[in-house]
Amino acid sequence: MKLKSLSIPHFFIDSLPEISDTDRRERIRCVEIQAGASDIFTWLKQLRIAPYSYDLIDNRGRRSPRFIIENLPPLRVKSHFLLAFHIFEFEENSFIVSRFCEPVNPPVNQYMKDLFFEYRIVEEGPKAKLWCKIIGHFNKNISSKGFFFIFSVVNKIMMVRQFRNIKRLSELLAEGKVQTRTYDLKNYFAKSGLYWWIFCRRHNCSGLIT
Repeated sequence: MKLKSLSIPHFFIDSLPEISDTDRRERIRCVEIQAGASDIFTWLKQLRIAPYSYDLIDNRGRRSPRFIIENLPPLRVKSHFLLAFHIFEFEENSFIVSRFCEPVNPPVNQYMKDLFFEYRIVEEGPKAKLWCKIIGHFNKNISSKGFFFIFSVVNKIMMVRQFRNIKRLSELLAEGKVQTRTYDLKNYFAKSGLYWWIFCRRHNCSGLIT
C-alpha cells in the first residue's frame, strides 16, 4: 500500500525521547484489513508465541498457530514479544509497542542503541488499517548505516509475509471461520529465529511464556 496517499496516524513511539549523538531512523508499513480491531488484535497478541512470517526461519519450522489460543496469558508490560523484544506499552484493541531486549548484545551494540516496534490499528468503519512503525537510534558512522540498510531489507521481507498472514487470519476470524484451541506451551520456542540469534540470545528471560 502506498503511504503517500494515506493519513499516517500518530504513534506512541513518536513521543519517545531521542538519544544524543545518534541518528534516529524510521520505517513504516501498512496493510488494509476487512476486519475489526478486536479481530486484528487477537493475532497481534499471538506474536508472543510465533512470528507469523517465515516459520522455517523464525519458528524452527513449526507453523504459526492458525487458531485462537485460549490459554494464552493476558498481555503485560515486559513480557516477551516477537522473539527478541519485550512489550513496552499497549492498549487493548489499539496498539502494542515493543522494545528490543536490553542491553543490546554485541556485535549489534556497535551499530544500534535501541529499537522500538509499534503495531497500531486504526478502524475505518467495517474495515481497519494495521500499521507498524519502527524507530531506532543508530551510531553516526558508515557501518551503522550499512547495518540499518540490511536490517530494513530483511525486515521488509519478513513483515510483508507477516502482514499478509495477519490480514488473512483476521478476515477469516471476522467471518467466524477460525477455531479456538488450547496451545501446548512446550511447542513455544522463544529461543529460536533470526531475530533471537542475532539480537537477543538470552536463555533466562523473565518475560518468557512458560
